[in-house]
Amino acid sequence: MEANQRVSIDNWCRRDKKQCKSRFVTPFKCLVGEFVSDVLLVPEKCLFFHKERMEVCENHQHWHMVVKEACLTQGMTLYSYGMLLPCGVDQFHGTEYVCCPQTKIIGSVSKEEEEEEEEEEEEEEEDYDVYKSEFPTEADLEDFTEAAVDEDDEDEEEGEEVVEDRDYYYDTFKGDDYNEENPTEPGSDGTMSDKEITHDVKAVCSQEAMTGPCRAVMPRWYFDLSKGKCVRFIYGGCGGNRNNFESEDYCMAVCKAMIPPTPLPTNDVDVYFETSADDNEHARFQKAKEQLEIRHRNRMDRVKKEWEEAELQAKNLPKAERQTLIQHFQAMVKALEKEAASEKQQLVETHLARVEAMLNDRRRMALENYLAALQSDPPRPHRILQALRRYVRAENKDRLHTIRHYQHVLAVDPEKAAQMKSQ
Repeated sequence: MEANQRVSIDNWCRRDKKQCKSRFVTPFKCLVGEFVSDVLLVPEKCLFFHKERMEVCENHQHWHMVVKEACLTQGMTLYSYGMLLPCGVDQFHGTEYVCCPQTKIIGSVSKEEEEEEEEEEEEEEEDYDVYKSEFPTEADLEDFTEAAVDEDDEDEEEGEEVVEDRDYYYDTFKGDDYNEENPTEPGSDGTMSDKEITHDVKAVCSQEAMTGPCRAVMPRWYFDLSKGKCVRFIYGGCGGNRNNFESEDYCMAVCKAMIPPTPLPTNDVDVYFETSADDNEHARFQKAKEQLEIRHRNRMDRVKKEWEEAELQAKNLPKAERQTLIQHFQAMVKALEKEAASEKQQLVETHLARVEAMLNDRRRMALENYLAALQSDPPRPHRILQALRRYVRAENKDRLHTIRHYQHVLAVDPEKAAQMKSQ
């Protein structure tokens, strides 16, 4: 069975050459005994899918193209994949794969590209005419740059403290087999910056509408780069290109990353309330909290300055009027203190609710993955143990959050804390 990505062999010595250099090769392995598919790690924000077609028996390269196209239609990039159900020599009935946002693998892919380019440049300096047949082909380079990042060592993952939760996500890819003449399927609606848009997404969404040589009249949608939106066109039924979608929603789901994002508010407090919870929840909460403190301090300084100026001007006023002036500024200070406390309480409560929702989602997903691992046939003890550990970790995090939430409420609202304790 062909490996998913190439490996580097140091000190590769060619005949009649004194100097030995590194070479990239594609490993193959023989399948002996019962076939066991590879365990695929699923990083946070990545999704796990599988495709099984018992009537289809194709080779490794075919399934690689299928999963790469499937991830593209999700607005993501292929992270790793493995074969399922062998049906012949290097032939399989299906595949399982992991799709990730583009930022997950851009760094690793760039590093691999640089290494391969350095190797090619060295070989060109030796004797390109003699050895050009041994250079990687264009198709090889494309496969290599899209290859998955190596899976983390399983023993290392179990032995070290896990900073970033990794959960398995089970789903079935909804769609037919890969066919260039079929319209592109819908993808995720995540908006990305221009640097995060991969070459494949740009290639699809920047193509001109193409009717093709056939004479059918099929209303379709394509992304018009100049207008920044999806527009209608007539597809002839064959040929054409991949900028071809059955509906406007499908088109926008894949190509909306080409639209420049709307500028976000610069105020950290507004940013926090207008942005949904994600991995940066705690950092945004801290920035918003600091912004509130700065805002309150500036307001108090302004009132204090106005109070001092008013006292200087009121020296010659009657005592009763001076007392009224003092009461006025005391009321202003009290109102500002109350407003600041209310804003801070709203911020903290929002943060606690978001964290609780995120922990509940992770705990639910961890439990579902654990139950799915238990029901897998054949059972995989290692995967079951991994899923159980993730579930226990999710439960512990939820318990710790509940304790901290109670301690916070106890400090600001003892009556509400008593109600929470009774529940």
